[in-house]
Amino acid sequence: RIYELLQAHRIHEVDEESSVRFFSTLMDTLDNAGYEHYEISNFCRPGMYSRHNTSYWKGIPYLGCGPSAHSFNGDSREWNISSLEDYIHSIENNCRRFENEHLNRTTRYNECIMTSIRTRWGVPMDIMEQRFGRELWQYCMDMALPHLNDGKLEIRDNHLCLTRKGIFVSDGIMSDLMFIEDRHDLHNITFALQNKADFVHFHIH
Repeated sequence: RIYELLQAHRIHEVDEESSVRFFSTLMDTLDNAGYEHYEISNFCRPGMYSRHNTSYWKGIPYLGCGPSAHSFNGDSREWNISSLEDYIHSIENNCRRFENEHLNRTTRYNECIMTSIRTRWGVPMDIMEQRFGRELWQYCMDMALPHLNDGKLEIRDNHLCLTRKGIFVSDGIMSDLMFIEDRHDLHNITFALQNKADFVHFHIH
């Protein structure tokens, strides 16, 4: 609803300085109330993390059942047909209808950066090297170095994490860490980051 009002120019975004001040106040208030800030836009009571969203952020495989449901096995994604009638018919005939997408190494690396860096756990650097190889691991460390030096990123228990300072410029940091093979990849990443920014919702549970 808020997005629709913005697009209709019935309301306007606050200026950047006010936005930073409001978010800082939110973080301080919830921290003082005993909440954990476990993802950029998510807060919870200690240990009460959203299992659903955390699976996405950590790249845990999941199975989607029903029309339009998505599944992920670590290397590819698939999604069922959207028609309920056609879905039921295909299941009854033991011939589930779906589409799938194979994720190459670069895509999987970029998605890992975009989801993991948002969380309090950060990017697991040892697992990154195992999954994506030494070349992308080194690329990530090289691109992270300027942000480590200016206090926007830090290494905690071999995980690359945003600092409080880094949270406010997280989109730029994500963009720097992603591996761009061509302009098409750059367009897709820019589009993904813009959409993520457009639809940020804060969840407190």
